[in-house]
Amino acid sequence: MKLIDIVGGTPLPLAYRIAFITNFYREPLLRRMEREFGLMRPEWTILICLNFRDALNPRDICEITEQPRNTISRGVAALVRKGLVEQASDPEDARRVVLRLTDAGRAMYDAVMPMFVEGEARLAATLTEAERRTLQELLDKLCRNVGHWRS
Repeated sequence: MKLIDIVGGTPLPLAYRIAFITNFYREPLLRRMEREFGLMRPEWTILICLNFRDALNPRDICEITEQPRNTISRGVAALVRKGLVEQASDPEDARRVVLRLTDAGRAMYDAVMPMFVEGEARLAATLTEAERRTLQELLDKLCRNVGHWRS
């Protein structure tokens, strides 16, 4: 028996399917990223956040990602050691630290992201363009309402 065999046999018709797809999409790519680029999962999460919006505080990243503070803190420390992220005082509040991607950090993001984009293209290849748009709209709707259904 394989994991796919129980997808329809759980009392979680949506959540289990979302987790199943996420695991089979993400896990091989994360292992490849670790092997080829030396980046760990929390480090990649931080790079994604900082590429989207520079000058975030580690606490901001915790709130955005729902990752524990210690996980983000270790990821930040590793990225600083690798020269991919730099820390600076927040110009609006000198007690806060903000994070910025270095040129090497942007280059790393640019090198790794195509691997995930290609993986998503393979994942979505079974869907028509209309189905992809509908799925994205439905997922966006769920994402926008996290605050209402999250426990």
